[in-house]
Amino acid sequence: MDGYVIRGRCDFRINGVSARTVGLVVDALRPPPMAKQRHTVWQTGIDTDFSSPDDTYESPEYHITARIIKQPNFNTSPVYAFLAEAKTLTLSNQQGFFFRVQQVLGINPTSTARGNEHTYDIGFILAPFKYHIENAEIEITADTLQNPGTRYSRPIYRITHTGACTLTVNGEVLRIAADAPSPIFVDAERMIAYSANGDNATKYTTGNFAFLKPGVNAITASGCTVAVTGNWRDY
Repeated sequence: MDGYVIRGRCDFRINGVSARTVGLVVDALRPPPMAKQRHTVWQTGIDTDFSSPDDTYESPEYHITARIIKQPNFNTSPVYAFLAEAKTLTLSNQQGFFFRVQQVLGINPTSTARGNEHTYDIGFILAPFKYHIENAEIEITADTLQNPGTRYSRPIYRITHTGACTLTVNGEVLRIAADAPSPIFVDAERMIAYSANGDNATKYTTGNFAFLKPGVNAITASGCTVAVTGNWRDY
C-alpha cells in the first residue's frame, strides 16, 4: 500500500498502526466528545424530579471522515482488515493519549469525487475515558504517588515479598498471605490477583484493591516492595 500513501494534515492509528499505511487520508479530526455521566432519576411527588449522579458513564460515539485516493479497483479489503481488530485508537490531535475501542461501527461511503477519490465515514464506540500513552511501571520508594490524570485510575500493583505483607493506599489496607506467589500482581481494573504465570491468586489477598485518585496518593508497604502500573486516564 505504500505506493498509494498521500499524507493529509491529520492521522489516526489503530492498534498503533497509522491509517496512512492503508491509504486513508484525513484532513481534519474532531476532538472526541466527553462521555455522558449516568444519573438516577426519581419522582418526588412535587413538580420536579430529583436526580443523583452515578459513578458510571456512557460510551461515546466517535466518527472520522477519511478519503481513499484512487487505487487499483478501489480495493478496500486492506482498510476493512485494518479496522476489523481495532482495540485502541490514537488521534494526531490528542497527543499523549489513546482511546479504547469497544466497537467498530463500520466504514460507510459518503461521496465520490471525480472518479479518483472516495470519502468514508468511519464510526467507533469508545470507552468513556482517554488513557495516557506514558504508563511505565513505577517503583515505590517514597510514601506518596502522583496520579497525573484527571480521573481516578485502576492500577496494577506488583508486590514482591518473602512472607505476609501489607499494602496501604489512602488508608485502604490490602493484606497478602505469606504463602502467596511472589511477585503477586493485584489488578484493580479486572479486580483479580494473579501470579507471574497468570494463575489466579486472589485467594491470597484480603482487603481492598485500591484505586488511585487524581493528584497525590498516600502509599506505604510493610514487608514487601511494590511497583505500580498506573493505567492513568483523563475525562
